Amino acid sequence: MKRHLVLCTVLCAPGPAAAGVLTCNFTEPFLTLVFDTASGVVTQTSSDDEDPDTGKPVPRTIATGAHMVRADDWQGYPTLYVEAAGRRILEIRTSGQGSDGMSEFVYPFDGTYGALVGGCETTKAPAYDLYEVMQDLGVDY
Repeated sequence: MKRHLVLCTVLCAPGPAAAGVLTCNFTEPFLTLVFDTASGVVTQTSSDDEDPDTGKPVPRTIATGAHMVRADDWQGYPTLYVEAAGRRILEIRTSGQGSDGMSEFVYPFDGTYGALVGGCETTKAPAYDLYEVMQDLGVDY
């Protein structure tokens, strides 16, 4: 019995959480938020923040030391929050029906950033093009 307890203590113990990157796209205004779980950094890329020499958008850090927490009081879908320094930066709902508000892409997560609602994805849970999926299934869309 003691062996089983020791083995379970080693094998059943939670390991380090896998690092991932959450990317959320919003329109009106067009911006992208990226949360890197390994570094705890949240960046925002917008056409409002351009490099004066190249005219290309430059990401700016909006939070460091961020982490994701699961809400205990979700309604309908599990809800997650990206928080840093005691403030909530981003709310994520795992609806499977997120949208960037402009494209045919369907995102696995809805993201709320202030008054903006957008679509969010990760490498393991990417968005997909609904039009292409319908074509693949032989459905006129």
